[in-house]
Amino acid sequence: MTEKLFIFKIVLIGDGAVGKTSIRMQYMGYGFNTSHLMTLGADFSTIDKEIIPNEKWKFQIWDLAGQQMFEQVRARFYKGAQGALLVFDITRPSSFQNLPMWLNELYKFNGSGVVPVVVLANKSDLRDRKSVKFKQVQKYVTELNLRTQRYGVINYCLETSAKTGLNIDRAFEILGRSIRDKSNQK
Repeated sequence: MTEKLFIFKIVLIGDGAVGKTSIRMQYMGYGFNTSHLMTLGADFSTIDKEIIPNEKWKFQIWDLAGQQMFEQVRARFYKGAQGALLVFDITRPSSFQNLPMWLNELYKFNGSGVVPVVVLANKSDLRDRKSVKFKQVQKYVTELNLRTQRYGVINYCLETSAKTGLNIDRAFEILGRSIRDKSNQK
């Protein structure tokens, strides 16, 4: 049987210091690094996975800088993105409150409008400092789905930890399946 190749361009988006780079590095197999430099503009990685038999998934992962000063630069990196991991830090409510801004930026600049998103409530290993409840995240995604289902897009949410690896692989798998299913609807 011939192996099918799927290429997924995805973006990791969210405020600065929410763990986007650590999530990408964990997924790439590099583990967690406690020292980290700010992403300047964007950083890029690719990885091949076989999640479904006879299908090769190539993830092109664009890790976009979250600081305000890079807003103008980010626009070009969204082009062609088929989905996103929308990341916030559970210990910083402002990073959760900024999710709509990130979604608007994604939809505005990717060239396809509404695309699948997995919202990641990151840093779940810091539960003792948790200030955003997962029920809030679920409510946000439920409301988002009411707006996106007419485009054939269902979004998801997960609690993650870039430090421990909790749900990192699962997040990419869910996003890949969502993009694949959306492209099969056409």
